[in-house]
Amino acid sequence: MVASYILSTLFLLCLMLAGLMLAQQAAQRQGQHVSRLSRLSALESRRKQVYQTARALQQMETDPEVLALLFGSLLEDLQNIKALDPVRSDLDKQIKEAEAASRQSGSNSNAGSSAAVATEEELTMTQRHIQRAMKIFVTLYKSDKISAGQYQACRDKLRMLGLRVAVNSCLLMAQRAVDGEDAIKAMSCFRRAESFLSMKGLPGPEIAEKKTYIRAEREKLMAQSASGRGLLLMATPD
Repeated sequence: MVASYILSTLFLLCLMLAGLMLAQQAAQRQGQHVSRLSRLSALESRRKQVYQTARALQQMETDPEVLALLFGSLLEDLQNIKALDPVRSDLDKQIKEAEAASRQSGSNSNAGSSAAVATEEELTMTQRHIQRAMKIFVTLYKSDKISAGQYQACRDKLRMLGLRVAVNSCLLMAQRAVDGEDAIKAMSCFRRAESFLSMKGLPGPEIAEKKTYIRAEREKLMAQSASGRGLLLMATPD
C-alpha cells in the first residue's frame, strides 16, 4: 500500500516535471520566434531605407566609393534576412544588384557634377536622401563597419554632392524662369545659387566657373529686360 502510494507520487512528480520542461521549451521556442520576427522586422525596415537611399544617390551620379559602401551594407542586411527567412525569393534580384554595386571601386571628384532637379519639391527630396545617407554612414561608423577615414571621406563627398545638386538645380530653375520670361524668379534663383557657392565644399575652379556663368547669364537677362535697373538692385549680393 505504501509502495503503491510512493510510486503514484513519483509518477505524478515525473508528469509535473515533464510538463514544466515542455512548457519551458515551448516558452523558449516562442521567445526565439519573437526575437527572430523582431530582428527580421528591424532588418527589413533598414533594408528598405538603405535601398531607397542608395538608388536615389545612384541617379545623382554619386561617387562610386559612397555607393559601394551603401550597397555593401544593404547586401549584409539582405544576407541576414535570407539566413533568418530562407524561403524568401523576392530578394534574389536585389542581392545580385547589391553584389554588383558593392564591388565598385575608385573615386570620382566630378561625381554629381551635372545632377540637377527642376522643382523645389524635388530638391527638398534630394537633400533629404543625402541627409539620410549621412545618417546611415554615422550608424555604420558607430557599429565599426567602416573606418574613420571612410566615414570622413563619404561625409565630405556627400556634402559636395548636396552643394552641386543645389547649385545645378538653382541654375536649371533660373533657366526655366528665363524661358518663361519670369526675370524676377530667375534673378532669385541666381542669388540662391551664389549663396550655395559661398559655402565650403566645392573645388575652387568649379566655384569660379559657375560664378562666371551666373554673371554672364545675369547680364544677358538684364540687357533683355525692360526693368533692368530694378533687377540690378535685386542682383546685388547681400
